[in-house]
Amino acid sequence: MNKNKEKLLLGGLVVSLGLLSNSPQIVKADHLAVSHLVSGNDTKSNIDSQNPIATNEGNDQTNTAADSNSKDQTTSLISVPVISTKNNENSDADAKAANQKDVPPVVKHGENEQQKIATKANLISSDSNGAHLTYDPDQEVATISGNITADSNDVPRTISQFFLTNKPKKIVIDGPLAIKGSAAGLFSDLNDLEEFEGLSNFDTSQVTNMASMFSNDKNLKSLDLSSFNTSNVTDMNKLFKSCSALTNLDVSSFNTAKVKDMSTMFNFCTSLTNLNLNNFDTKNVENMNSMFYACRNLTALNISSFNTAKVTDMSAMFGMCLKLSNLNVASFDTSSAEQTVGMFLYCMSLNQLDVSHFNTSNVTSMNGMFAFCTNLTKIDVSHFNTDKVTDMMEMFSGDSGLASLDISNFNMDSVTSSDNMLNGLAGLNYLKLGAKNSLSNTGLDTPGVWVNVGDGTTEHPQALKDKRWTSPQLLTNYNPAKDADAYVRYNAAVITHYQDQEGNQLASNDVQTGGLNTPYTTKPKDITGYALAETPANASGSFADNTITDVVYLYKKAPTKMPVNPNVPSKAADVIVHYQDENGNELTSDIVLSGNVGDGYTTGAKDFAGYTLKSRPTNATGFFSTQTQDVTYIYTKNNNNPSVNNPTNSSTKPEKPNKQKNPTKPKPQKAVSKQHHVKKTGRRFQIIRHSTIKSHNLSNTSKRTNVLAKTGESKESNFMIMLTGIIVTGTVAVIDWFTRKRKGK
Repeated sequence: MNKNKEKLLLGGLVVSLGLLSNSPQIVKADHLAVSHLVSGNDTKSNIDSQNPIATNEGNDQTNTAADSNSKDQTTSLISVPVISTKNNENSDADAKAANQKDVPPVVKHGENEQQKIATKANLISSDSNGAHLTYDPDQEVATISGNITADSNDVPRTISQFFLTNKPKKIVIDGPLAIKGSAAGLFSDLNDLEEFEGLSNFDTSQVTNMASMFSNDKNLKSLDLSSFNTSNVTDMNKLFKSCSALTNLDVSSFNTAKVKDMSTMFNFCTSLTNLNLNNFDTKNVENMNSMFYACRNLTALNISSFNTAKVTDMSAMFGMCLKLSNLNVASFDTSSAEQTVGMFLYCMSLNQLDVSHFNTSNVTSMNGMFAFCTNLTKIDVSHFNTDKVTDMMEMFSGDSGLASLDISNFNMDSVTSSDNMLNGLAGLNYLKLGAKNSLSNTGLDTPGVWVNVGDGTTEHPQALKDKRWTSPQLLTNYNPAKDADAYVRYNAAVITHYQDQEGNQLASNDVQTGGLNTPYTTKPKDITGYALAETPANASGSFADNTITDVVYLYKKAPTKMPVNPNVPSKAADVIVHYQDENGNELTSDIVLSGNVGDGYTTGAKDFAGYTLKSRPTNATGFFSTQTQDVTYIYTKNNNNPSVNNPTNSSTKPEKPNKQKNPTKPKPQKAVSKQHHVKKTGRRFQIIRHSTIKSHNLSNTSKRTNVLAKTGESKESNFMIMLTGIIVTGTVAVIDWFTRKRKGK
């Protein structure tokens, strides 16, 4: 008996010394660097063969010495709070107990105490607050049963201490077990524990706190919690933290409607490949800090049902999820979020990520938010509201696959740290900058030359010569007030310009890229209305590294030509000729002319009795086109003088004969009064006197007036003159006949 006592006392002393030596140090978590997050005492754990960063799967505490030494580290400055939370005072106390930061004295085995030697010689048993505990060291199995009603943190602490002391590989719940209140840290830090049996006997309906309940159980491979009733639980902080061997986890029955804290819930569950959270109700959750941090083998994660309207801290939420290729955060409401530090840090397999709907109006720190997402080619942050952000350090650092980035909407007036924000973006070819961007400390180091887009496009930039900079020059020269613009990057490029002789751009620029010393050729463009005036000497050549070569083709205006296509005639629209008086009344039917596009046409005036041509239309002659053309001749009605007939363009008119008093001697026609025409010759004027114009010359005058008239023009005027002559001659003959007859009588 005395020997057994000695063994137990010695064992208790060893355990106590071990716990004291492993007592974690308290770290100010909101200033941890990435190196702190991904390095620790467990040197055997690495992210994978492709990632040299060491990770700590066993515990997330960092030595004070390591913390102080981190000030000298230069590999990364991203601070990611993965432990401390603002709303965790009670759960921290529980977690403190669970992580053995305040370990009670080891239970001593005595003949008169509760713990006793059972029927088996070395079987250890203990009773605590209604729970009966036994441990078989030969089988390394601990058994628990009972009904714990006390609402005290001491209850799980006492049970946890029993397990910590005996280090079982298996825990069996062989009868009804109920816990009221806190179950924080109940099964935590059991490094040898591999399995549970009888978890369905565990009544958790009255449990309110499950913080760190299974945390740091490194060898636990499977956990079926489908029978758990979590309807009253408010705290699940660190629930499965660092269960690094866990490959199967069933939380499909969890009711999380009252949960407020899910920070580090699955942190460092490095062996999980899938996780079904479809049933999770997160409407009351306020903290998701590091919830899935370092779940590095998780390939899929369905969080489409998540309601994040109350979440204030999303720091490192998906950080180090190295194999997660797709992540749907479309349901995320980030309007309450204040911290997004390292939210997607080292999500190296993500090939798409839509954060275009994120409301970041309350975020104060975006430190490392997208750092080392090496497979992303685009991150749409163009709408991000950064008015309250003070920290953008390493925000996009190491995103080597990122091809385009638009931060033109970023307000960096309040930013105090932007160190290496744009560092390591080897594939970046498009960068849009705004009027409130500050670049001096962003660490942009992408090789090549940045050329402004200006009034052009990404494919055909304007490329103003005073805004072409290497990355270091861009950081130094960028003036937000005048240089805000989109920029495209080239390692070596030839930009071909098409300009008039005044330097005005006539066509979009062409851009060619190529390797060092590889040849290039350019050619002019056909530009409507212009002819090539000058071919540049460098129309052909070789690409030069980190150099933009400008090839400028100059043009001059070309003479205007009517389009002619003799091989394929194209029917034109009609030309319609109208003859109208001043009131728009038609004087005769319209004439319709037809032809092919480009053919010429001519029209002519007509003579109308009682009308004089007022104006000849400007389009009396022209060319047929695809549009209908109207040619309108306007006539003025003559005054009502029966003795005057004004044919178009005639200078004299024959007088209409009057009745003669003496029919035997008809009165001869009066000569037209002489007209004087003034002809200007230099400074002197010559008066030309025309002789009397006889009536038989009228037809010639009329012909001269109508030289433009076409064949078939109306002969109505001549007909009227002939008719009048016949009538007058007949009348005279009749009068003469009557006169002679009277005389004969």
